[in-house]
Amino acid sequence: MKTLIYRAALRKWGPEKQLAKLAEEAAELSAAAARGLTGYCDEAALADEMADVEIMIEQFRQNGMDKLIDYRKAKKLARLAEWLGVVNDDVC
Repeated sequence: MKTLIYRAALRKWGPEKQLAKLAEEAAELSAAAARGLTGYCDEAALADEMADVEIMIEQFRQNGMDKLIDYRKAKKLARLAEWLGVVNDDVC
């Protein structure tokens, strides 16, 4: 079902507007996280913003960026593991 929704969103608004929407949702998540640090954002509101960002990322994954995102994520996780001194063969 999500696949149909994501394809419909891309057809309706196009990649440029979806990229703008991702930027908007990421900014809202950033603001909610900052409010959380000061005690002005509850967990549910933060989770709502996280869900919005995940939905937008899933749309981009569905529409051709999946392998590139996975590749970049694996590299970043490997770097984080190195910084933390964690040895994990599953990172990359």
